[in-house]
Amino acid sequence: MTDSRTKGVLQTGNGTNPERVLYALLIVTALVCFSCGKEPVLEKARKEYEEGRYREVVFLVRHHLRRGGNRKPELLFLAGKSWMRLGVEAEAEDAFAEVYSIDSTWAPPIAEALKEEATISIASGYTSRGKRFVLQAINYDHGVDFDRYNAIAGELLLEKGDFDGAIRYLGTYLERLPDTTGAAEVMMHLGAAYEGKGAYDEAVSLYRTFQEQYPKSRLKTTIQWKLENLLFMKAQRCAIDGEIEEAKRLLLDLVSSVHSPLVHERTSFLLGELFEKEGDIDRAVRYYTEVVNLNLGSSKRLVEKAKERIERLETERARY
Repeated sequence: MTDSRTKGVLQTGNGTNPERVLYALLIVTALVCFSCGKEPVLEKARKEYEEGRYREVVFLVRHHLRRGGNRKPELLFLAGKSWMRLGVEAEAEDAFAEVYSIDSTWAPPIAEALKEEATISIASGYTSRGKRFVLQAINYDHGVDFDRYNAIAGELLLEKGDFDGAIRYLGTYLERLPDTTGAAEVMMHLGAAYEGKGAYDEAVSLYRTFQEQYPKSRLKTTIQWKLENLLFMKAQRCAIDGEIEEAKRLLLDLVSSVHSPLVHERTSFLLGELFEKEGDIDRAVRYYTEVVNLNLGSSKRLVEKAKERIERLETERARY
């Protein structure tokens, strides 16, 4: 169908002027391109991206925008992915941020694009670069799944203090890949995430499971220390909350089997304090004496406090 705006140009008398026909067709083409909202730019950019010509994609998008073209999320998204493939991270971040500011429903596709780049980078040995993209992906979508790299995502969130996120990713990794060579370390990190969240019971249970599953692990000494320290912290919290009997039970169990000298010292001192408050001088002196006998050079202050308590309690006992 011929546009009414070109009909008069096409016809001259009873015939048709070839030059005028060509001119009219050029006008029609221009009008069609204008009316389609410059869709060919998007289609061409997609084709260039699919064929791996990322610089051409960036050029097309930039040229389109400089001419006042519409800042469509689809175009900016393609530009962001192309910048990533070209290794220009700052430009990619800016493009994705603009896409999100225009339409927040683009968050999942952006996260998937970042996840893809993260997995490619890590698999290729560019771990630091991959980790940056992992965190960026999670910023757009907290539920993005990194599959075998979920452990890396969990460890990064643990470092940032996002304990719930760390628990989610580390737990997912262990559910899917419980028999991998790195599972023991992932379990240790998961326990640390529970500790950070203040979920002591879950952490204690996890560390005990670790001891059962990995009795010969190179991490067993670390786990033992973590477990003992955590049990002490749990008892300390019970004491603060007024749950004295539960605190004593935990401490007495711990002091009979503890391996860490530092935890042993702190456990004995707290037992001494609890028995002192109950008026049980004999048992208080006994545990304060354990602190003195351990005589750890790293905690001279605690040793001196234990000596002062013993002297005062002995004086009181002699008085009666």
